[in-house]
Amino acid sequence: MFEIDKFNDRVRGLKTATEYEGKAIMWTYAYLIDNVLFDAGCVNGMSELNEYTMKKGVERVYITHTHEDHVGACSVLSKYATIFAKPQHIPSLKSPPQYSEFFVWIWGQPDPVDKITTMDDEFDVGDLLFRVIDLPGHCHDTMVGFYEEDKRWFFSADGVPVPSRKKIAMQDENVVQVLETLKMIRDMDIDVLFDSHRGPIKEPAEHIQKRIDWLTEIQINAKELHSQGLSIEEIQEKLGLKVPWYLNATDERFGVFYLIKSLLLDS
Repeated sequence: MFEIDKFNDRVRGLKTATEYEGKAIMWTYAYLIDNVLFDAGCVNGMSELNEYTMKKGVERVYITHTHEDHVGACSVLSKYATIFAKPQHIPSLKSPPQYSEFFVWIWGQPDPVDKITTMDDEFDVGDLLFRVIDLPGHCHDTMVGFYEEDKRWFFSADGVPVPSRKKIAMQDENVVQVLETLKMIRDMDIDVLFDSHRGPIKEPAEHIQKRIDWLTEIQINAKELHSQGLSIEEIQEKLGLKVPWYLNATDERFGVFYLIKSLLLDS
């Protein structure tokens, strides 16, 4: 599936998703400013995104991180646009991990990208100047976001968790660092947060604070229970963190266990 959300005369959200029973399973945003694209959506919406970006004359693509819902169209976009990525992301773009059947259904399997240019710490898009900001925690090869100080725009990728009450994490996710990243983004001078799954969020401080409060509460309670000798599984049950229906299908890529473990043991 593919849809276009027009934010203003400069910014458009290009939404890709897998269709199921006539609806998107979960939208992912790539953002188009003039002829520059931030991220590249998922494979299962690639053909329509590619057709649109070709018509718009996209010349550059800046990648925030290499999860499959953000790099899906890179392999085709690279035929006419320059793909920019930070050094830590280049290996996964050139040789993507093979995803399980569930994630291929949800997002699709990215193809290798041959031509990649190393991203600078700043870049311009017309009269806009974007600073590249590290966003630790979401993945082992640190994700980045893009900040335009004059406009007070921040393209945060997956820096702000989608649910206000995050209950699962990935194996390589450092939730303690996610919390610190959330606090950093909250304290930035931002007018609009361009989220990769929620779309543009105006006056985002309250939106972010809800997620900080939730994760902080879980961490405090989990540490107290852990000090009493409870195992992570027992803490999960005590806190009432129920396993989502789809979790078994993720082949242990996601889990409630990882969330609690990270909040207890990571730094």
